[in-house]
Amino acid sequence: MITIAIEGTQFPLPDEIAAQDDLLKAALAPFVPWIVNAQIERKEKDGAMVVNVVKRADWKGSSAVINALIASPDEMNPAVALWLQLQARTDLNDPALVLAFEPTIHRAIEQGEQDIAAVQQALARLVECAPAPATRIPLGF
Repeated sequence: MITIAIEGTQFPLPDEIAAQDDLLKAALAPFVPWIVNAQIERKEKDGAMVVNVVKRADWKGSSAVINALIASPDEMNPAVALWLQLQARTDLNDPALVLAFEPTIHRAIEQGEQDIAAVQQALARLVECAPAPATRIPLGF
C-alpha cells in the first residue's frame, strides 16, 4: 500500500493504482474534482512511498471564449495604419501627392470608424449581459 496525502489527509491506496498518475487520477476523480490539474509528487518517507497530491491553479472560464480570442485577427485600425504609413513618407509637401491620397484617406477613415463601432457594440453587449448559471460544472471544480 502507498500512502496518499491530499490537503492534510492521508489514506492508503493499492500499489497498482497509486503507482501511475492516470490510474490515481481516475480513482480519486469522484472525490477530488480538481485532481485533473493536480501536481503529483512521489517521495520516500520512513521507508514507505508517500504520494502528495497538490491542487494547482488553472484557467477559469470557457475555453471557447479563449480559443475565439486567440483565433481573432490581429490587425490594426486602418486609419492608424495609414497614419503610420504617411508618417514614414518625406514627400508629403507636394499638394498633388496629398490630393492623390485623398480617396485612400477617406476609405481608411470609414473602415476605422466601422472598426470603432464594432468594438463599441461588442462592449455594449458585454455590459448588458446578465450573469447566468453554468449549464455544466467546469472540469477541475
